Amino acid sequence: MCLAVFAVSALSPVPISFDSRWTVYTAMSLWKHGDVNLDEYADVIARNDYYQVVCVDQGKAIVGLHDACPGHWYDWYPAAVPILTAPLISAAVAGMNLLHPLLGGLHSSYAMVDGFFRSDYDAAHPVIEQVVASVLLACSAWLVILIARRYVEERHALLLAALFAFGTSAYSTAGRGLWQHGPCMLLLLIAFYLLEDPKLVARAGLPLALAYTTRPTAFVAVVVFTLYVALKHRTRFVAFLAWAAPVALGFLVLNRAMFGSWLAPYFQPGAQGFGPRDVGAFLEAFAGNLISPSRGLFIFTPVFALAVWSWRKWESPLAPWVAAWVGLHWLLVSSFTRAWWAGASYGPRFFTELSPFLVLMLIPVVRVKSGALRTVFLSTALFGAAIHLRGGWSPAVYNWNATPSVDDHPEHVWDWSDPQFLRFK
Repeated sequence: MCLAVFAVSALSPVPISFDSRWTVYTAMSLWKHGDVNLDEYADVIARNDYYQVVCVDQGKAIVGLHDACPGHWYDWYPAAVPILTAPLISAAVAGMNLLHPLLGGLHSSYAMVDGFFRSDYDAAHPVIEQVVASVLLACSAWLVILIARRYVEERHALLLAALFAFGTSAYSTAGRGLWQHGPCMLLLLIAFYLLEDPKLVARAGLPLALAYTTRPTAFVAVVVFTLYVALKHRTRFVAFLAWAAPVALGFLVLNRAMFGSWLAPYFQPGAQGFGPRDVGAFLEAFAGNLISPSRGLFIFTPVFALAVWSWRKWESPLAPWVAAWVGLHWLLVSSFTRAWWAGASYGPRFFTELSPFLVLMLIPVVRVKSGALRTVFLSTALFGAAIHLRGGWSPAVYNWNATPSVDDHPEHVWDWSDPQFLRFK
């Protein structure tokens, strides 16, 4: 099952490298030079119009610089993503180099594929990202199976894993490139797997803390599940904090070394524009995150509407805590009133790392023998899979973001005459 997930995702023809643009470069800098700055790629940064990089000079971060950097260039996005995936990225680059004698004579009209044939990770970085992201997706699917098998028989666990891997944003976003969502999702699943076992609860502190370092919105999960351990596993709470402490310390020290502050600019709320400007904008985002034709969770993955009903019948001791996390996360991403549509992306990107947990909330549904409920489940699951598979097979759905620009015309996400998943050119 996991090999199939990897193969389908890795061979999908549409890799996406937007916010993850510098992940491969940062990982290779770490692998080759032992640092995470991008100074050796100054010419590449200039060619990319200084996209999402920050210059740090004498402990001061200079955002928006379009010139030579007097200090060091760094990726604007979390360094934990390339650091944690550096072994996989370096292995993918080594594999590309190994295949070069066999593939070097081939050519492709796609620049990134041609770059892979030429063993040029500068040109081929979207392909490398997709391969590594597909490994993470396959590992996440494996964990979904392991967790689901605690409550349902094998065939139902495989069904839920297939739904997760091909019918949610896990495929259409996390599997397309090394966005923050893929590593964060896998780490949260590891934490959840440990939290469900009373003997392993304390160790969940490590992956839970790491999840925050990959994506700041994971702090909601950190708060919710830390509270769970404090209230339900008091004797293990100190050990739980001890497992998280090295990650927290390393995170703060790395930020201080890179940016001269304990929190990187990306993790500082003011730098992100968190918080609603007014009630009207918040309510629009609140509704849009669920029912917008081009960003709505229930539009792109309608089977998740059943989770609202079914989670109460899920026997996991964490079920109410997961439900609380989902609700709080919805409130948080709705407060991004200047960017709740998640920029140039596909569908409900901000819910990507919650996808496996929303799938697990459907465990009571797959056990029901009612023909009507089964029909609703299968039909909505297949509809969502058809939508999300377009994210890996159709460049046209990404053209939707540019014509017109979704950031300049966010009202377009409400246009039912031109929903993103039905864009064909």
